[in-house]
Amino acid sequence: MQIQDRVFIVTGASMGIGLATAQALTANGGKIALLARSTEVLGDIAKELPGSLPITVDMTDFIAVRAAIAQVHSHFGQIDGLINNAGCSYGSTIEDIDPKIFDEIYHLNVLAPIVAMQGVIPIMRTQGAGSIVNINSGTAFMTIPSYGVYSSSKRALLGISMTARAELEKDGIVVSEVYPFITATNFGKNRMVNDDGGGPAASYADGDTPEFVAELIVQAIEHGEAQYFANDNLRKLAGQ
Repeated sequence: MQIQDRVFIVTGASMGIGLATAQALTANGGKIALLARSTEVLGDIAKELPGSLPITVDMTDFIAVRAAIAQVHSHFGQIDGLINNAGCSYGSTIEDIDPKIFDEIYHLNVLAPIVAMQGVIPIMRTQGAGSIVNINSGTAFMTIPSYGVYSSSKRALLGISMTARAELEKDGIVVSEVYPFITATNFGKNRMVNDDGGGPAASYADGDTPEFVAELIVQAIEHGEAQYFANDNLRKLAGQ
């Protein structure tokens, strides 16, 4: 899909990969709906991205997500792409998993992308084409102590994405996944943790840049392959 003059929804657009993606799509001529919880931050970003539409929304509030998508469609008259980027990590051993946080993680990492997809699919089907890009994680292919909840949520997203890709092919809607490596964002700092703070030692500051991942997302939109990996090691973990 070409990006010029197309309308894209980016979730988690206030920082990191989401912000870099919104900037990259704008630079390529796209029109962007910026979805995130931070009203003031989104307002500042919208001033820098001509024609963008900031919408404050908690992606775990599914009624609000549906309303936001309807607002985007009403404002632009079309929706051509959806980038499901919003997500959160969680560090906890299986023994110490907090059921409430488990539920929150799955609502954000799995159900929120599904609800957003449900919102845009009928619109894209009517238009005859669309691009959906789900941001996954290499942990979907790993077994990492203290990260069972997060990695399993990403495995669930993998299954949902590939199933949706097969189901929607006939409608001209392409579903792709992007697998970043450790990325220099606040994602690691923002993870939910139990007291042990368990999880792999990783320096997020030394990871790939958000702009690098944004370019993978641009490639996914333009070329529509099933999966895009930040490096060959992730590709090998995926069995490719």
